[in-house]
Amino acid sequence: MALLKDVEPDIIFRHFILSILFVGSVAYYINTFIMPNIDSYKEQVRFTRTTQSVLETTRAINADAQSKINSFSNANYKELKVFSGKINEATIRKSLPKGFLKINVKRLNEEFIPNEQLKKTHYTISGEVGANNLGLILNIVPKLHENNISAILNLPFTLKKTAKNNLEFSLGVSITQSTYTRK
Repeated sequence: MALLKDVEPDIIFRHFILSILFVGSVAYYINTFIMPNIDSYKEQVRFTRTTQSVLETTRAINADAQSKINSFSNANYKELKVFSGKINEATIRKSLPKGFLKINVKRLNEEFIPNEQLKKTHYTISGEVGANNLGLILNIVPKLHENNISAILNLPFTLKKTAKNNLEFSLGVSITQSTYTRK
């Protein structure tokens, strides 16, 4: 106790009161200003963790979908190239079976389906074939399909016999293609 011999009790009491006031004011400041920010910080950390989890899940789903698209694209390269390429009368004429006496391909009109990014082009194919070659007419759409052209036969389909005993025909074909452009 030799240490406290020189210290007066009112100085000890004053330091004790000032220490209590200091500790109380620090506790009040922590409770009033810092604690609400800690709750906000904890909420922000929880939200960030949730967001990161959702982001990682979304990235995994995106990577899986991209790999499926790439494998589908690689497996069906020819079909997709034709589906998104340019088809005209000459392309259709080249894709038709051989053996017609006369053949004429004419583009009629084109309709767009914007919400599906598709266009449907209508063609009329007319010509003449020998009487014993009716199979050539019937093989027009399957031959287009063999060349990966998405063709649908439109009705009516007309067939007449000519003066030379040949068959004259006229049929409509709708070809669907993509209008999607990669950015």
